[in-house]
Amino acid sequence: MKKDDPLFDLAALEEGQEPLQQAPLPRTGPTGEGPPPAATPTDSAPTGSAPAVEDAAGPEESDGATVEAPSPPQRQREGTAAPAPGGGEPVPRPGPRPALEPEPAPSLTGLTVAEAADRAARGLRNVVARHERRDREIIRDNALTFFNVILGSLILVLLVLAFLDRGKGHAQDAGFVGIVVVANVVLATFLEIRATRKLREIVALSAPQSTVIRDGEERSVPASDVVQGDLLRLHPGDQVVADGHIVHETAEIDESLLTGEAESVRKRRGDEVRSGSFCTAGSAYYTAETVGADSYVMRLTADARELVRRQTPLQLRFRRVLRLLLMATAVLGALLLIRASISDNKEFTEAIKDTTALISAVVPEGLLLGLTVAFSVGALRLSRRGAIVQDIAAVEAMNYVDVVCMDKTGTITANKLTLRDLHWVAGAEPMRPWLGAFAAATAAESGTAAALAEAVAESANGAQPRGGVPFNSERRWSALELELAGRRRVFVLGAPETVLPHSEGAEGLDEIYSRIAAGGLRGVIFAEAGVLPDPEAGLPPLKALALLTLADVLRPEVTTAFARMEELEVEPKIISGDNPETVLALIRQLGIKLKGGAISGAELDALPEDEFGRAVDEYSVFGRIAPAQKGRIITALKERKHFVAMVGDGANDVRALRIADVAVAMESGSQTARAVSGIVLIDDSFTAFVEATAESQNVLGNSTQLSKLFIIKSFYAYLLIVATQMLGLEFPFLPRQGSLTALFTLGIPSIFIAATTPPRQAGRDFTNSVLRFALPASLALAAAAISVHLLWGGFLNRPTDDSRTLVALTVGIMGLYFMVQVVGFEGVRRGASLSALRRPLITTIAGVVLLGLFILTIYTPWLQSFFRFGTVGASEWSVVIPAVLGAMVGQYVLSHYWRQIVAWIVKQPSVKDVDRGRAL
Repeated sequence: MKKDDPLFDLAALEEGQEPLQQAPLPRTGPTGEGPPPAATPTDSAPTGSAPAVEDAAGPEESDGATVEAPSPPQRQREGTAAPAPGGGEPVPRPGPRPALEPEPAPSLTGLTVAEAADRAARGLRNVVARHERRDREIIRDNALTFFNVILGSLILVLLVLAFLDRGKGHAQDAGFVGIVVVANVVLATFLEIRATRKLREIVALSAPQSTVIRDGEERSVPASDVVQGDLLRLHPGDQVVADGHIVHETAEIDESLLTGEAESVRKRRGDEVRSGSFCTAGSAYYTAETVGADSYVMRLTADARELVRRQTPLQLRFRRVLRLLLMATAVLGALLLIRASISDNKEFTEAIKDTTALISAVVPEGLLLGLTVAFSVGALRLSRRGAIVQDIAAVEAMNYVDVVCMDKTGTITANKLTLRDLHWVAGAEPMRPWLGAFAAATAAESGTAAALAEAVAESANGAQPRGGVPFNSERRWSALELELAGRRRVFVLGAPETVLPHSEGAEGLDEIYSRIAAGGLRGVIFAEAGVLPDPEAGLPPLKALALLTLADVLRPEVTTAFARMEELEVEPKIISGDNPETVLALIRQLGIKLKGGAISGAELDALPEDEFGRAVDEYSVFGRIAPAQKGRIITALKERKHFVAMVGDGANDVRALRIADVAVAMESGSQTARAVSGIVLIDDSFTAFVEATAESQNVLGNSTQLSKLFIIKSFYAYLLIVATQMLGLEFPFLPRQGSLTALFTLGIPSIFIAATTPPRQAGRDFTNSVLRFALPASLALAAAAISVHLLWGGFLNRPTDDSRTLVALTVGIMGLYFMVQVVGFEGVRRGASLSALRRPLITTIAGVVLLGLFILTIYTPWLQSFFRFGTVGASEWSVVIPAVLGAMVGQYVLSHYWRQIVAWIVKQPSVKDVDRGRAL
């Protein structure tokens, strides 16, 4: 038997799995190196035996073909019994069997190098035109946003006016307004390019290599260099890179990334193999018939080869607020331009400058930068914990997830089995050395065989394989003939449902198997046969020796992850291609209690649409699910008002990943799965996913704090501008002055906010939380600033620059006060511990430092000249300080007593004054 020819794949023996309809496999010859020897005239096959066929890894069957093979080692004569050196009773041995005629091997020379080059030149290469965003496309998309286009146009107008007027004032306004815009574009672009390039590195590292036959020689080439018509060889671990058919030998193929089924499928000559699957055992040659975009996996994911950009609830809310602000600003800006056009004493250039100041003050452009920073810090923290964030919005979106859909394989289990128990039949334990030899002979042939070898191979007696019957998913058993000191014995390993009916002495094993199967474990029977079984005739009478119990290796972090999801009120749903009851039993092994039970894909399909949605909501485990059903399940969950995350790895998960609100892919998964995901888990670490759910709370909390400060700025600026225009006062600030106050009160604090951990409940009830703080604060600040501007520029008729300076001082001081209040003291309770007071203390110190720098700017001559600030003395402070104190008191009163104030304004009637009467 050839080294790479697998005997069995235990994953396909799982209870409840339907056998795949595969053709029976050939049986190996007694030497393991070829077909059995030709029969001699004096030998005849014993009763119950069947003609042997050639090695599964050798030439294929052909009518009337015979095979010449080396003479086997000495064999027992027909009808005699072979001793049992490893213990146990002797087993009758058959005589030699007649062999089949050999079949000529197909031509394995492949294409010539010249032919391959010609086909590559004609575009028949295994290359797919990927829609991956290039660096220049990322730069373009981040720069040419709706908001940036508007501000950029106004900045360009100011630069043109500066050139026409030969003055630097307009240029200074344009330059300072553009600082925040440029910073936002640069940071967002840098982060997306970084994530995209990191993903490209993963793709490059995981790009498959292929073994092609050219000019009769094996060559290792990148999968992209394969051309149509190439002959390729598969070894264990190799990926099938093109669609085609097996032309020689046999192999076990794992199609789980395409179908979701966990078990490997035996492929022999004439069977189709599809790109995206993997060879798990054996060796085979296949022809690349369909390559590139026409291959199965590329057609399956035709709509999924580009980064999917999803809008989070926070972004949607912010867009609505921004839309309202832009509409209100557009109306006011149009009125300003109309007024300038019909006014005799105001130049049109001044109106343009005022409109630019209006837009830069009212529209919270810095909030875009602040949110980007907050998201970026969260993405950076996740990257240190094992996740690459391709779409930084996905970090914040995790905060809204209330349902997480995931596959069993690779998420809950580690794609590995371990031997749990060995239940020997009474008196059969001395056969352990033969079991060890059986496991040692097959250790490298599959992951499941490796689990057995790891546990029992060390006890092997040194017996060598001399022939066997490879595992077949239809038969669900494998057999191996072992030789020790010239004596041979035959053993069978297979599913209990298949082996036990043919076994003697198996009392009690069926009961044990029923018990362990109900617990989610897998079982196989180790038995001895008198003859090497004929795959066509089925199993002969067997003597059961042991029941081997194996378990999936579960990821150790899963229990913690599920506990964390329960704490966050996130419901897990397992969507698998395996048997639903088996998956449910695995979950129980972890001590995890799910809300609902298990249901199969066939049962789901039989339900009407309304009952389908109800079942999806109620059940927690979904088994035997097809790829299309995954997408339907997630759609149904979204229709029932759930915010859904999907964790997947294969091409069969791509449709579901695209539909999900948050898409998370495994690093070991397919390239297309990674391409459509917002988060990629390095080393397939489920822990990183759990960290994302926790980090999302911080991101949303920081975003809420930023939004409060920026919405205050937008509302007070709009009210201030409207009031000054109605009162006939000069515009309250220049664009550069508004940008300076925004830098100290919003820009720098944004970075500080993003680097801190907010209170746990900071992000709850986002809209109400923001408006409850922002509206009273903006009303109080607008009233204070209008009072200062009216007093100094109106009643006292002081210079406009001096009036604008006092307004800037009032706005700057109050803005820093609001920052300290929101970032430092929000969420702090009376009687808090010293550690809880650290945040208020640090924030207060930061606020004082920023206030000092802001005042220093006003008192520094060259900065004072640049920003056109006036001189500030005692008389100016005597106006600013009362205005600031009045704004603080006003904000407190409005925040705490707004209901009473509204009731007083609308003259809400008392109980005795309630209107009565029929006419009402």
